Parts: sequence; C-alpha cells; structure tokens
Amino acid sequence: MTDSGPIASLAVQRQRLSRREEFAAQVRLAAMLAEHLDPACTYWTSLENKPRSPMGGVFQRMRGCRPGVPDLVVIQQQPGSVLIVFVEVKSRRGLASKAQKQARAEMLPAGAVWIMARSWRAAMVGLQCAGVKFCRPWEPPPLEPWEGPFSDPNQRLPQEPGVRAERRAAQQRWRERQRARKAAKLAVERDDAAGGDTAA
Repeated sequence: MTDSGPIASLAVQRQRLSRREEFAAQVRLAAMLAEHLDPACTYWTSLENKPRSPMGGVFQRMRGCRPGVPDLVVIQQQPGSVLIVFVEVKSRRGLASKAQKQARAEMLPAGAVWIMARSWRAAMVGLQCAGVKFCRPWEPPPLEPWEGPFSDPNQRLPQEPGVRAERRAAQQRWRERQRARKAAKLAVERDDAAGGDTAA
C-alpha cells in the first residue's frame, strides 16, 4: 500500500484553496478598479477563458479562443497613446502556466503590458507602475516580496514563507519515501541472496 492517496488528496485541497484565494483577490481587485478608474477614458473587464466541459473547450478553440489569457485587461486612453495592461491574478503559491507564459510572449510585441500579482494590492501597484492613471488618490501599501507585482514569470520568484515551509516539508517527505523504498528493495535483495545460499 502506498501513500499516494493522501498525497493526491492534499494536492486537491491546496488547489481548491488556491482557487478560493484567487477568486477573493479578483473580487476585491474588481471593486477597487470600479472605484479608481475613470470610465470616461478607461475600459476594463475580467476575462473568462476556462471551458465548462471538454466539448466547451473544443467549441472555444473553433471560435479562436486562445489558452493562457490573463484574468483581467485594462485599456486606457492617454495623451498620444492607448495603454493596454493585462493582469494575471494568482494565489500566494501561484505560478504562471506554460500557456500563460506563451500568451505573454505574444502580447508584448503587440505593445501590451503583462503583469502577474499574488494579491489584489500587488495588482493595483502593478497597474500604477505600468502607467495606469487612477481618478481617485490611492496610496500604495507596503508589499511583501512574494506578492509581486512581477513582469517576468520566467524569473525565479520569491515564495511566501508558509508556502516555502510546505514545499520544504513535502521535499523532506519525498526523500524519506525514497529512502524507505531503497531500504525495502535492499532488504528483498538480501533475502533473495540468503535464500539462494541456503538452497545451495
């Protein structure tokens, strides 16, 4: 019997927690943008690109929907230009997927700005840093390094302390399982060798 069941269950629990964290951050960010962006010169919307079923995914691809589209886009008219910023909102343990990195790589040459944030506060700071103008004063709060905002998901990103501790513990458990498997294999080999010697 293996412990793969509990490991899978823990992974599912963490995935659900991350989804809840992302949802809460997106809701708070949406409320902040509704309050701080001027609709006379700014359009913004959250984006939904997750199919509800495998067949839904097929229909999306047929209609030209691309994977990796960020969670939110802000389009703002500025003097002499239009600023387009895409925001990828993540949980405290979140990392950009391969599809999200590819989408970013294709957006940048078109003139868009891409940022990733692990909190709504970091997303607001990222928008400010990208040049988005707010119609109401907003004082950027002090952020932890793990929150972001990040402009390059390919770099090594800092980890939230709790997440770092979880991953270290998971690595330690994996090493212990490997040692136990190796010890069990050696014990079987010794028993086989002893059995062969007795038979001789």
